[in-house]
Amino acid sequence: MESRCFTFRAFLLGAVFSLVISIAFPYALLAMNTAGMSSDYITAGAVFLFFILVGVVNPLFKLLKRSWGLSQVELIVIYVMMITASAIPTWGFTANLIPLLPSVFYYATPENNWAELLQPYVRDWLVPQDPLAIKYFFEGLPRGHSIPWAAWAVPLAAWCSFMLAIYLMMISMVAIIRKQWVDNERLTFPLIQLPMDMAQEGKPGSVMGPLLKSPMMWVGFGIAFITLSTRGLNHYFPFIPPITFSSYLPLIHNVINLHIFLSFTVIGLAYFLSLDVGLSIWLFHLLTKCQMGVENAVGYSLRGRHELFMEGSLSVSHQGMGAMLVLALYGLWTGRRHLRDVGRKILRGAEDVDDSDELLSYRAAGLILLLSSVYVVVWLNLSGVPLVVTAIFLLVAFAIFYGLARIVAEGGLGFARAQMTAQPFVIYSLGTEMVGPAGIASLGLTFGWAGDMRTMVMASAINGMKLADVGGVRRRPLFWAMLLAIAVSLTGSIGVLIWMAYTYGGINLHSWFYNSLGQLIHDDSVYKVANPIGPLADFDIVWPRFLFTGIGGTVMGLLMYARHRFLWWPVHYLGFPIGATFMISSTWFSMMIGWTLKAVILKYGGVSLFRQLRPFFLGLILGQLTCSGFWTMVDFFTGETGNIIYIGMLI
Repeated sequence: MESRCFTFRAFLLGAVFSLVISIAFPYALLAMNTAGMSSDYITAGAVFLFFILVGVVNPLFKLLKRSWGLSQVELIVIYVMMITASAIPTWGFTANLIPLLPSVFYYATPENNWAELLQPYVRDWLVPQDPLAIKYFFEGLPRGHSIPWAAWAVPLAAWCSFMLAIYLMMISMVAIIRKQWVDNERLTFPLIQLPMDMAQEGKPGSVMGPLLKSPMMWVGFGIAFITLSTRGLNHYFPFIPPITFSSYLPLIHNVINLHIFLSFTVIGLAYFLSLDVGLSIWLFHLLTKCQMGVENAVGYSLRGRHELFMEGSLSVSHQGMGAMLVLALYGLWTGRRHLRDVGRKILRGAEDVDDSDELLSYRAAGLILLLSSVYVVVWLNLSGVPLVVTAIFLLVAFAIFYGLARIVAEGGLGFARAQMTAQPFVIYSLGTEMVGPAGIASLGLTFGWAGDMRTMVMASAINGMKLADVGGVRRRPLFWAMLLAIAVSLTGSIGVLIWMAYTYGGINLHSWFYNSLGQLIHDDSVYKVANPIGPLADFDIVWPRFLFTGIGGTVMGLLMYARHRFLWWPVHYLGFPIGATFMISSTWFSMMIGWTLKAVILKYGGVSLFRQLRPFFLGLILGQLTCSGFWTMVDFFTGETGNIIYIGMLI
């Protein structure tokens, strides 16, 4: 089985598709202003390319010569590499960081005072230093000049080594917790349902898998593809009216404004969630909206500044942080027996603990986690963050990563983000004096990998390992396949982002990444340097926030207790930590529709009807993602820009 999985062609095709994901889709998003095909946990670009592979390329191989066809296990290896690569190019890391680095100099003005309050504290090896290289990055190279790669050599080497250590931490953590999530708790992993069915082989002699032969799948596919294509056609032929999928519903004199958005992708995913999880996601969004509406109606708000990437009001965002921290801590507590076994295997080589079929042996995973953690701590300390602050920041950041990975694995959310990031939480907890100006400047740069994140390698890795487990592919070489995909994606995405900036001028590309993001982050760092804050000196500002953090953690703990103690308890806790995020605001309505359809189908048709309709809902997902990919290809060949076919949410 192992030799059939990890063939040379599987690695080669996985690397090639990873390169396409890291180059083509960032170009489409940043230069063509289309949908983000590599921006979210749904990994739309990977699904689109996989559909081409299993629906066109592989059948042609089989028709030419049967032995040329890729087996199911080879297809799974390729797909795991693609979703790993998909977590890096845009909102996962590269597009967040690369324009951020030179912006610390380019957008400095006498008015914002960055030259005095920020630039002296940014280490030289973190950002490019050549003034002309920085200017041309945003304004484009003059004719006849070549890209100044030398100016980027040191920062890129520093950041790539750092991110490789971060990704190794994530993968080794996933290797350690896989058995707890997959075998012990049996999480559902809804995001792997579609690729698993796509990879299935047909009957002997068949060149097409059973899913692609299902009429029900093509009905769902057609509904999504045709209706969404009206938007693409309208872009080229304005006389064709587009079907509108988005509107807003104001309630109670505009105190509450609900976003009504229809997403076939989310409806399809909701069909594969347990009913209590689906209910949790849309119900907690409505409850959170009610809380913010009451706050607005009575004029209540916490004192102080609304921090970057906080979702909802200050009180709601801190509630979400408390809930996320409890989710991570409770997950470690429920898995304590497994973690104890892992510890015994690492320290004493316990023979009763079997890790032979894991991605990494527990000793290898523990060693990789230890060494990469040490490297990350030293790196951050050298960048200006004090050791104590570094340790606390990493604990909070990885608690958020762990919680989001759990939400994606169990809730199947293709679109998710935390309500609050680790940076402001740590600064308000310890105070700006303890963090220091250099620490604040360095933590500002960490927003590139722990800030406005809509996807991450940790979630892709656990989904990939579950997919490999279902397909019988869970073998040690999968680790090297993931590393190859990471290396290819880092190299390709960094190269294309820098090439686009010098070719077209960064100020002419995606305004959020090349213009707004850097200015917002560096302005925030300067504000914190110029306006010190501490938990004791600013008691009236800091402690009310942490009161709501405690409230959120307490409510989350009670929800988790009720979920595990009372069989009749109808609501899962999973939606509470993310109830106020923009992602849920765009998807709650479709989640409610999918939840309602599943509840009605199970009630009146039973499991039999549920299974019969399964291909239809898979078709809804595949149809919307394929439509977005199809029109992206059309736009590339026609030279059009701004033709956005949504992959599941509004952006």
